[in-house]
Amino acid sequence: MAHLIASFGKDSTDRLYSVMKSGLFDRIYLVSGASDGAHYVKPHVKDDVKIVMLKLDYSKSSEDLVPELYLLLKRHFMEDKVQDLDMAVNISSGTGKEHSVIISTLMKLGYGIRLVDLDKEGNILEMI
Repeated sequence: MAHLIASFGKDSTDRLYSVMKSGLFDRIYLVSGASDGAHYVKPHVKDDVKIVMLKLDYSKSSEDLVPELYLLLKRHFMEDKVQDLDMAVNISSGTGKEHSVIISTLMKLGYGIRLVDLDKEGNILEMI
């Protein structure tokens, strides 16, 4: 089962939606600012894909946000029985602060990170 964690900002969502619609992920966790979630429109994905929106208050410091996201992801990973050793991460949407919080939290949880994006033809590309 492949899992995707992505930063969701209200701008630049087209690329992220294309990654989500690739059909490669069974679980998708979108990390957004409190107000950004209002701009979310569920893309057409397979019916069995679970999408979870995790909202953070980005007016807080990164130092406060990492433990907050840590608890949210840990709870969802336990509920979803996540056994992966690494997570696909897409940071094509959002800001540097948001990306740093996501990457730092995944590392703190002990997961490896596979950065994914789209190639020129619109296929999933693992950024190695």
